[in-house]
Amino acid sequence: MEIRPASAEDMLYLERVLGPERTAFYRHRLKRQGVVLTCWEAEDVTGAVYVTWEPADEELVRKHLPGVPFVHRLLVLPGLRNNGRGRALLREAEELDEVRLAGRLATGIDLDNDRVIGLYERLGYREWDHGIVATVREEHQFDGTVAIEPDFCRIFVKDLDPA
Repeated sequence: MEIRPASAEDMLYLERVLGPERTAFYRHRLKRQGVVLTCWEAEDVTGAVYVTWEPADEELVRKHLPGVPFVHRLLVLPGLRNNGRGRALLREAEELDEVRLAGRLATGIDLDNDRVIGLYERLGYREWDHGIVATVREEHQFDGTVAIEPDFCRIFVKDLDPA
C-alpha cells in the first residue's frame, strides 16, 4: 500500500474507479490550499481523502478552531474497507507539514455515520464541546454542476503529539 498526493493526471484514473461525481470533488480541490491524498495498491487506487488548511466556511468552526486543518471526504472503496486503508490515509494526513505545524487535525462527520465516527475515535479524535454545526454539502452532478444542500455535522478533533 502506498499513500501519495494526487496529481491532475491521477484524476482520470480516479474517475474510472470512483466515478465522475465523486472524483469531481477531489479534482476541484487540487487548485485549493490543501492536498488530495490517494491510497494505491500496485496500479489500483483504493481510497482518497482531502486535507485543507484553508479557513473553514462555518463561523463557529473558525471561532473555535482557527488555523486547524480539516479532513474532507475520506473514501475507501466498498469491499476494501476495514483493512487499514482509511487509517493509513488519516495517518499520512496527520504527518503533513501544515498539519504538524497546526498541532491539530479536525473533521466534520455526518450525524448518522456511526461507523466513521468509530474509526476517528479509535484513532484518537474526540468530539468538540460546541455542538452540531450547520454547514452545506456539495453534491457533484453528472452534468458537471454542483448542487449545494444544507447539512449538519459533528466536529471531531485530534491534538497531535509535538514532533
